[in-house]
Amino acid sequence: MMIYLFVLFYVFAIFAESLTYKRQNQLLFIVCVVLALGAGMRNQMLWPDTDGYSLAFREYTPSLMEYSSIDHPVGYSEIGFYFIGVIVKTFTSDSVIYLTVVSFLTFFFLFLDFRKYALYPFLGLCAYLARFFVGRNLVQIRAGLAYAMIILGIRYITKRDWKRYFAIVFIAYWFHRSAIIAVPLYFISYISFKKWHIVLITAIAFIIGGFFTETLQEYIVDTSQDLDIATTYTQGAYIEEALGLMNPLIYFQTFLLFAFTFYEQRLKGVVPHYYTIRTAYLYSTFILIAFSMFTALSGRTSSMFATLEFVIIPSLIYMFNKKNRWLAYIAMGIALSAIMYMNIAGRA
Repeated sequence: MMIYLFVLFYVFAIFAESLTYKRQNQLLFIVCVVLALGAGMRNQMLWPDTDGYSLAFREYTPSLMEYSSIDHPVGYSEIGFYFIGVIVKTFTSDSVIYLTVVSFLTFFFLFLDFRKYALYPFLGLCAYLARFFVGRNLVQIRAGLAYAMIILGIRYITKRDWKRYFAIVFIAYWFHRSAIIAVPLYFISYISFKKWHIVLITAIAFIIGGFFTETLQEYIVDTSQDLDIATTYTQGAYIEEALGLMNPLIYFQTFLLFAFTFYEQRLKGVVPHYYTIRTAYLYSTFILIAFSMFTALSGRTSSMFATLEFVIIPSLIYMFNKKNRWLAYIAMGIALSAIMYMNIAGRA
């Protein structure tokens, strides 16, 4: 059912892009509200992690009257995310309302993200739905909220406003600890990457991911255990089931990175914060490739700035001239529908 709804929405999105800015804003807001409601009211037995969030909220989360600053959250330890539950628990113990509140917060930031960065906000939303909706809004809801906040803050990198950028990263950290990965991007963005730099860095990532897997894997596992950080993601099935360089997502992101890079002259004047977005996506792609010997460590950490595909994918319409732009819509629709289908099938 979800895939059919997605195809219908994609067709609708193409026509919605021709609306005025004000009408687009209104309609996009309504669509985000509907999606937030749908995500919050999902079948809690069908989606992984959801029952864990619900149980932690119902059984172990106090109300504001019972809350203490020395509380140790049960289930999910980030204080910011825990405090959302505390506020909701003050009014209700209904886990559906709790999940819906989290969903509304996430889609509020996503709405702002689409308006700030996307050339085509409705097609950008389609790209987000295909690639991230299932994993972020139905499963990994802490990361979904934190990453939407961080993406909203990257415009401050362009403006060299480190105070606001790091303030947002700091807040996002209290919703999901992987937000710490956003810190290096601010300093990396000071480098003016040329096209050949990006090709070279990508090649180096492939060399690391292909020839130095054992050395890097041993170092990361030892460091993880010594510091007691992310130990769950550096052992067992998270290594054994890793696809390495056979992961098709690696080549998908590499293609998008190169296309976005080599169409620089066409895109830099129309895509807001083009160079910051490109650097962030390069950072994401490097992590995905170089650490491909781990499943969650590479996939989840690279996923933060891979979110910017809601800008990158629709912008590739500019690869086609106006006469043949209908081909771009068809190709994009087929690709996104296939990605959406694989994401749903992978969770089934």
